[in-house]
Amino acid sequence: MDNFTVKELAHALSAKAVGNLDIAITGAAEPQDAQGSLLAIATSKSFVARLGEGKAKVALLTSGTDWHNLNLEAAIFVSRPRYALAGLSLKFDKSWRQGEASIHPNAAIDPTAKIASGARIGAFCYIGAGVVLGKNAWLGTHVTLANGSLIGAECTLLDGVKIGRNVTIGKRFVAQPGAVIGADGFSYVSKEVAALENVRVTLGDSGDALPQPYHRIHSLGAVQIGDDVEIGANSCVDRGTIRDTIIGSGCKVDNLAQIGHNVKIGSDCLICAQVGIAGSSTLGDNVVLGGQTGVSDNLFVGNNVITGGATKVLTNVPSGRVMLGYPAMKMKTQLDIYKSLRRLPSLVRDLAKLKADNQKD
Repeated sequence: MDNFTVKELAHALSAKAVGNLDIAITGAAEPQDAQGSLLAIATSKSFVARLGEGKAKVALLTSGTDWHNLNLEAAIFVSRPRYALAGLSLKFDKSWRQGEASIHPNAAIDPTAKIASGARIGAFCYIGAGVVLGKNAWLGTHVTLANGSLIGAECTLLDGVKIGRNVTIGKRFVAQPGAVIGADGFSYVSKEVAALENVRVTLGDSGDALPQPYHRIHSLGAVQIGDDVEIGANSCVDRGTIRDTIIGSGCKVDNLAQIGHNVKIGSDCLICAQVGIAGSSTLGDNVVLGGQTGVSDNLFVGNNVITGGATKVLTNVPSGRVMLGYPAMKMKTQLDIYKSLRRLPSLVRDLAKLKADNQKD
């Protein structure tokens, strides 16, 4: 369905609507660009002020907004605009899971693979031996499902996604283009104690270790992913060394993130862009890692922890903490330190003046 009436949209969003409820809506736009059948998204004061720049007939407004003087024919009111936008954007995303159930003739599927009904499999996909693909799967082009992988129902794997051997993924999984799930972990060892091992123990002294080659520790584990997980474009989740790498249900991972071998992530976590989680670390439930956060290896990050952008976690973090900085510390402490650093130049000038005055005396 390509259009909805105001009444239908309001019902889908569990929202209140006023005015002419029979107006057809075909899409959404910012207020200055909205015209004709486009719904104006005016859920902040600044956006409401820009309604006059466009020719919107209908607007999505925050509950309590006075719509009478906005030159609108109808309005939809929501109490939590961003949540409403989740449902609204799904209604109008015409590219999402396009195409009828079919298997492209250029797809290569092993005869032992089990493909459930309703699958849409694009060109140049490869599905290996023993793969189980759940109902209503949607695969773009050049998707690879390696031997023994198990993918739940309603999955959406966009172009170029690679799923490694024996990976297990739950229902309604979404992987953006180029995501790689189940590549080997970054795990190497030297024959003798290496300089980097000495540095970790001494915090700075590399000792007398000699340069030597590194040898791969192969990844014998796999990856387990729960239901309703989304992985961003070009993000990587490494398989475990012996045990599996685990991502709990409801987690959302942004683009260009790296999740190392043996990592265990709880449920409903948000992992923002360019985050790196080193091997064998554990995250609790409802953790939010801001962009470019780094988590060192073998650490524990408790439930409901939030880190600001570019935070570097080098020690365990108790549940409920809000962290910032390098090294990570409580956000308030980090901000107090930053404020103190900004005062240093004036303190140095004052000290120099005092020193000069004392020398005169």
